[in-house]
Amino acid sequence: MLEEIENIKKDIQEYIEVKLDLFKLQSAENISRVVSNVVVAVIALLLGSLVLFLLSFAAGYFMASLLHSNELGFLCVAGFYILLILIILIFRKSIIDRPVIKSVIKIFFPKTGSDEKN
Repeated sequence: MLEEIENIKKDIQEYIEVKLDLFKLQSAENISRVVSNVVVAVIALLLGSLVLFLLSFAAGYFMASLLHSNELGFLCVAGFYILLILIILIFRKSIIDRPVIKSVIKIFFPKTGSDEKN
């Protein structure tokens, strides 16, 4: 009887250790996935910002040639960006909040083959 209790105690300790190791591995996987996504997002943001900056100058000079005034050309580009900011602020929940929440949930709770419904 005493030997069986020792075996059960040993089994419980091994089970707890295995569960702890599994938790550590899953945490490391999730953290790695988040860090990877953040690095990709930062690189894309930097490159996208550079492209947007250069395209803004091109649009400013193009508008300036149409309006025969550098000031008016760049003012039109600035007005476009102000309008874009207002649209983003008005539709923030559907444009930014919900997609970000969904992507974070997908990162931390990825679907496995048996969980997916087709």
